Amino acid sequence: MARCWYYDVAELADPRLYWAGLAQLPWEARKKKAERYMFEKDRLLCLGAGLLCAHALRYEGVDDLTLVEGEFGKPHLAHVSDVHFNLSHSGHFVACIVCGSPVGVDVEERHTADDDVMRMCFQSQEIRWILAQADKSKAFTRMWTRKESYLKLLGTGLSKEAKLCAVLSQDEKALGVAFHEMEVDEHFMCCCTQPRERVEFVRWSREASREA
Repeated sequence: MARCWYYDVAELADPRLYWAGLAQLPWEARKKKAERYMFEKDRLLCLGAGLLCAHALRYEGVDDLTLVEGEFGKPHLAHVSDVHFNLSHSGHFVACIVCGSPVGVDVEERHTADDDVMRMCFQSQEIRWILAQADKSKAFTRMWTRKESYLKLLGTGLSKEAKLCAVLSQDEKALGVAFHEMEVDEHFMCCCTQPRERVEFVRWSREASREA
C-alpha cells in the first residue's frame, strides 16, 4: 500500500514552527534553497515539502535519507532501493507519496480551463471530456494532475510531451497504472501507482504531531 501525506504549509507562517522546521530539515541543499526565496509563500512551500518528505520516509522506517537525482531531476533515495517517493506542491499544500514501487503525485490549486494549454497538452478526447463537464475548471485541474502524476511516475516529468499520453479513466489499463484522486480546500491531488497498489491519504501537521 502507498501512503500519500499532505500538509497545509500555512502553519509554517508561525515563526516558531518555521525556524524549528528549518533547523530540523535533514537536507542542507533544501535549507539553502528555502532561504533563497524572496517570497514567503515559496519559502513555506519549499520548507514544508522537505519536512513532509522527511516525515513520510521516516514513518516507513527509512533511516538513511541521502538523496540523488535521476536523469530528469526526480529525486530518489541513494541507498534504499525498495522505497519510492514523489513530491508536489501548489497553492498552500504540499504532498508526498511513499510506496514500494514507482509512484508519482501532483497537487494543483484549482486552475481556470485554458484553451491554449489544452491544445498543447491534452488529446482531443480529453478536451471533449473537460468541455462536457459542468465544472470545467475542476475538470481541467483534475486532468492536469492525472497527466503530471503519470509523467512523474515515469520519472520524466514534463520533459516528455504531455500530449503523448491519454489519462482518462478508460486509459489506465493501457498505461498500466491506476489513478487515485482527492480534493481538499480547492486543491486537487492525484497519485499515480502500479495497478495493484492502494493509496491511503493522510493529512499531517507539525503542530499536531508535536515534532516542532
